Amino acid sequence: MVGQEILYPFEYVWHEFSSGVSLAWREYFALSGAAQENEALKRKLTQLEVRVMDREQWMSEALRLRQLLRISQRLEDPLLVGEIVGNHKHLLSFPTLRVDRGTTDGVQPGMPVIGEKGVVGQVIRTGLHFSDIQMIEDHNFYLDVLVERTRIRGVLHGIGNGMCRLQVHRHADLRIGDTVVTSGLVGTFPKGFPIGSVMKISYETDEISQVITITPTVDFRQLEEVMILLRPSSVLETIRETAGPSWMENILQ
Repeated sequence: MVGQEILYPFEYVWHEFSSGVSLAWREYFALSGAAQENEALKRKLTQLEVRVMDREQWMSEALRLRQLLRISQRLEDPLLVGEIVGNHKHLLSFPTLRVDRGTTDGVQPGMPVIGEKGVVGQVIRTGLHFSDIQMIEDHNFYLDVLVERTRIRGVLHGIGNGMCRLQVHRHADLRIGDTVVTSGLVGTFPKGFPIGSVMKISYETDEISQVITITPTVDFRQLEEVMILLRPSSVLETIRETAGPSWMENILQ
């Protein structure tokens, strides 16, 4: 009895210590298991997020291509769908977009380029497997157009910074928001394709004309696919026959 009384405090301490260690180990393994479960859940969540993003991108691409398909059904000409693979807007002389279609696909300079929302520009340079597109905002781009509401005709040209300009008679009926479309009368572009909308109207000091600032319907920053209409330019064909096949490259250089 005396021995038990003497040993009891030590046994009690040992029991409490052993219980504490056992509890600590159980808690450690529980926490470790929870951490592993958390990591597994995080991995699954990341995988699901990637799958959702992929699905959203796929759906967005499908919608764009479906819109291009609808546009193509309006056309009688053969066409190619090309993917934007480069943006050379930093070039001051000829800011361009590059697509993954070239001469091996039948692309030639002067062919019109259209996006899901409207006119993008025209092919200005070609390689075997790529083409460069001169955008409608370029200072050297000109196109015969119509104001859709009033059928007023004029020549649109790019002014840079994502804008175009149209100069018409001072008394021509134009309003902010009017839609400008291709006329189909001059050049290779088909009739009726959207170009942009009237953003600003100002008047020249000559009191004869008004200057219309146009915002393009195409957002070049979000453009991913385009359609190239396989419509050779008769004007460029004549120049090429006269000046030789490398005349365009000489100009661009």
